[in-house]
Amino acid sequence: MPNFSYKAVDKSGKVAEGSISAADKRAALRSLAAGGLNVLKISQSAEAASRVKKGSDDEVVIKGGEKTALAFFRKLLQLCKSGTPVGDALRGLSQRSLNKNMTALSRQMYKSLSEGRSLAQAMEAYPQIFEKSLCHLVEAGESTANLVPVFENIIDYLENRRALRKQVVAALVYPAILFTVAFAVVMLFLFVLLPQIETMMKSLGGQMSLPVKILMAFGDFMLAGGPVILVLAVLAVLVVIKIRRSPNGTLATDRLFLKIPLLGKIAFDADVCRFTNLISTLFDSGVNTTETFRLAEKSVKNSDIRARFALCRTAVNDGAPVSSSFKKFGLLGDDDIDVISVGDRTGDMVECFKEVKNSHMETLGARVKFAISALSAAALLSAFALVFMVALGIVSAVLGLSQSLIK
Repeated sequence: MPNFSYKAVDKSGKVAEGSISAADKRAALRSLAAGGLNVLKISQSAEAASRVKKGSDDEVVIKGGEKTALAFFRKLLQLCKSGTPVGDALRGLSQRSLNKNMTALSRQMYKSLSEGRSLAQAMEAYPQIFEKSLCHLVEAGESTANLVPVFENIIDYLENRRALRKQVVAALVYPAILFTVAFAVVMLFLFVLLPQIETMMKSLGGQMSLPVKILMAFGDFMLAGGPVILVLAVLAVLVVIKIRRSPNGTLATDRLFLKIPLLGKIAFDADVCRFTNLISTLFDSGVNTTETFRLAEKSVKNSDIRARFALCRTAVNDGAPVSSSFKKFGLLGDDDIDVISVGDRTGDMVECFKEVKNSHMETLGARVKFAISALSAAALLSAFALVFMVALGIVSAVLGLSQSLIK
């Protein structure tokens, strides 16, 4: 019987870690729920997971990421939409796909299904390709035997994320290049031209102008303080990584991150979009409230929001209205609560959660655009300021030399 490692929150809100033996993940979740624990994270032990992943000694190492996952789900959707079972679809892809990576992935996924595992369990063996939220979506689709809308949802999610990433990269390329060139010009002036100008000024008895003195001070700071700042930054990152290795540390840092202006709001909106989208999809597929909220909880990435969602799920399971539970634990704003309360009265939660998701998607997009604009403006201003200081320094140095020669 496999062992499962878990992280959970008890009724008092305290985070606990441990392991449990069970026939499968669902049995482990039922046992933990019976013990009064709200599970935040559960996974097979390293030994069991390695057996799932390796399978046999001759297994091919499969490379890939989001691009591979998107292509994989597109192919599955095409086949499953025509009525082909998932197992047959994977077998077909393993035999007919021209992409070697896709062929190897489909072959191993089909092998896992043949050994009695679910598609979600087979996907969990390849975290470099399938992130956990995708596995939870597929698990939800398998629980209702309705994978087609889940595949469509996953494809839309991956495509939107890739489009947003391309937008961010495209918006930052020009400012980044300009800032890099400006910084290179400043370094050239500081460490090549400025020493020569300084030598000439001293030999002629001239005085350094204020812009040149400022640039010289900046150069001295870069030489003396730059390595110190770099070391301190690396140490800070290592400290944060070490803190986040413990559940309480992860909870504390995630809670602190949500308080950062703009970035915290973006992270919060992203998680709200994630769990409201999954809730609407599962309700639309006919999944009951208990199972829907259990799977939606797994999709939340920020541990502080996930802990609050776990308490919200417990309240809903105990009979509290969905809207008041979300409000009590600070998961949604007042406008969103008004929308969800309509679903409480009418029983139609699908459209309500879709509306909340669409609202937060718009807000998320606006905040990301604002962040990109602010970062681009800061980069451009910094580049122009650096170039201006260099130009002013060169001009003032030339004028100083001219005056020295005239005297």
